[in-house]
Amino acid sequence: MITIVDSFCWTSQRKILTSRETGLAFLPAFGMQRSTRAGLPLAPHVHPGCMEIVFLTKGFQIYEAGNQLFSLSGHDIFVSYTEEPHSSGNYPENICDILWFQLNLSLIPCPPGEKQSALLTSGLKNLPRTFRGNSALESQLTEAFFALASEDPLSRALGRQLFLCCLYRIIQLSKEMKLPETDQISEAIGYIHEHLYGPISLEETAASCGLSLSRFKAKFKEETGITPRTFINYLKVEQAKQMLQKQEAITDVSVRLGFDTPNYFSTLFKKYTGQSPSRYRSCFQRENRKKFKD
Repeated sequence: MITIVDSFCWTSQRKILTSRETGLAFLPAFGMQRSTRAGLPLAPHVHPGCMEIVFLTKGFQIYEAGNQLFSLSGHDIFVSYTEEPHSSGNYPENICDILWFQLNLSLIPCPPGEKQSALLTSGLKNLPRTFRGNSALESQLTEAFFALASEDPLSRALGRQLFLCCLYRIIQLSKEMKLPETDQISEAIGYIHEHLYGPISLEETAASCGLSLSRFKAKFKEETGITPRTFINYLKVEQAKQMLQKQEAITDVSVRLGFDTPNYFSTLFKKYTGQSPSRYRSCFQRENRKKFKD
């Protein structure tokens, strides 16, 4: 089990503020990350004395906690409780944008006018594992992040207040029911699953649920957080992994799943998994042999 204490970071794809930058002792880490390619699986780890909240603003990701897997898409929120081990299971860190932060609940100040059992602290302790965020929360968290990163004292003070408001907003959102996908998008997802073997036309997928192509694209992204093509590619890569584990030839996998060329399939597979098909298969074989010996 790995213990992770994040440090300050500021790159084009990953930014992390610590308590030193934000001036908030109860906020050991506040970060934003943009992943344009899949990475290695996130190993099981804990954050000492902290819970962690991850807000997936774009894309999709799988997390594991409490011996369960949770599949997230755009605007979903994932919670790991104080010092609870969590990871991405055996799944790679996918292509996605996230806002995330760690909270030490014992250090959160009790707001004026609240009793000992502060609404804020108790609300955070009782957050469900997953629930739905929204664009308003994304905008407010982003504004709070850059305000806290500013060297201007007024901006930093604004950032602290904005962040506290975000925590209250998160608690409110956790009490709202996540609306199910509409029948039209559910029909489209069913169509995609049924036609996973072979090329999938977005025009035909849109027609399967009675929508124009432009309306289908907009509605699919609005309700799932990702584009239909990203969803299709993700499902195809997941199916390809199963086929490669059965030792099917890479060319055969490419043809059966409807990719134009084996080279395009390999490029897409690496983008979503961080490994080429051949490397993925050899790593799977090696792990299997190791388990057999153990």
